[in-house]
Amino acid sequence: MFELIIGKLPELKKLESTVAALERKNGESQARVQALAVKTAQALEDDLNREAAALNSGRKPPNATEPGLREQLDGAGRDAEVLARRLALAKGDRARYLSENHATILGLLAEAHGAEGQRVAAAAEEALSALLRLYGAEDAARDLQRRHPAPALENVGGPQSMVTVWGPQSTNNVGGGPSRGSLEGTLQYLITMGAPTVIEAGAEEGEDDEDAA
Repeated sequence: MFELIIGKLPELKKLESTVAALERKNGESQARVQALAVKTAQALEDDLNREAAALNSGRKPPNATEPGLREQLDGAGRDAEVLARRLALAKGDRARYLSENHATILGLLAEAHGAEGQRVAAAAEEALSALLRLYGAEDAARDLQRRHPAPALENVGGPQSMVTVWGPQSTNNVGGGPSRGSLEGTLQYLITMGAPTVIEAGAEEGEDDEDAA
């Protein structure tokens, strides 16, 4: 969530790393519990079937495998419960840090937002310039074709297949892309993202203002 500013907040980086590691371990632990539960249930069925078959044939029942797996399942379940509680505590520590450093984090996010907006605006301005050059070349080619059409070739061959295109041809209706105005408008909007942006405070401050009034 805070990739753009995490390098400026070492404590938050540590908390985020701890939460991510515990989430990964917790997922692995839950998967192990589920796998052992399936194996334990199947082992119980196999043990009962082997015992019944042995007794019917007058033989001594073989050693059961389910108790050992049950012990592993109980241990894995306890480990999973401990990990779940560790994860909850770590998330609580992170939430407490975010609450206590709300203003600082908000300021860093606003700063990062402005910097990224300037990068987007610069890239959009460059793209718009290239787009206008592209359209200029297209317009010049179309104007040349209209004012000085190529001489018609003498038809000396047989009939050929023909494709009829109604209306003027351009990169829009032939290529199926967006209109010029749409592209230019989008890039013009992205250019405005380089302007400073004010990130308003949270709802809590607004509620305090109303109470004070």
